[in-house]
Amino acid sequence: MKINNKKKVMNHMIFLLVVIVLLFGTIITLRFFGCHLLSILFVFITLLVLLYGKLKNRFIFEYENSGEILSIKSYQWLSGCKKPRFEMPHRKILNIEIKEGILKKYLVILFLSSSGKVLRMDIDITFCNENQVNLLFRDITKNMTMKNHELISERR
Repeated sequence: MKINNKKKVMNHMIFLLVVIVLLFGTIITLRFFGCHLLSILFVFITLLVLLYGKLKNRFIFEYENSGEILSIKSYQWLSGCKKPRFEMPHRKILNIEIKEGILKKYLVILFLSSSGKVLRMDIDITFCNENQVNLLFRDITKNMTMKNHELISERR
């Protein structure tokens, strides 16, 4: 199963870029006509839009489950870097959960390292919609329950 949020992130970032260009154009036009006080207001609005874009982080998230290995790629919008951020066999994953903040949403994965320590990985899934998050959570937990079922049947 494959899940990604590339289209949603691209649409959002293009919209933000258009808004910022329009705000800069408005600032230049207001400065040209001598409305300096109003242009300062638009500078403040532009800074707020830039801050919002920075807080949202613009991460593209790609999830792929090939049956045995769980692979998650997460990278910045403009970078073409698609290096896996997280690749792990299903048998090493202990628990997953979705944590939501004010502006961000994270997939939290607890897994066993090769040394036997329990490690935690937080992956930004802010731009994934509810349906994608539910599919992702259901797919990973299904593989975790299959893993637990196999372990129980092996012990018998």
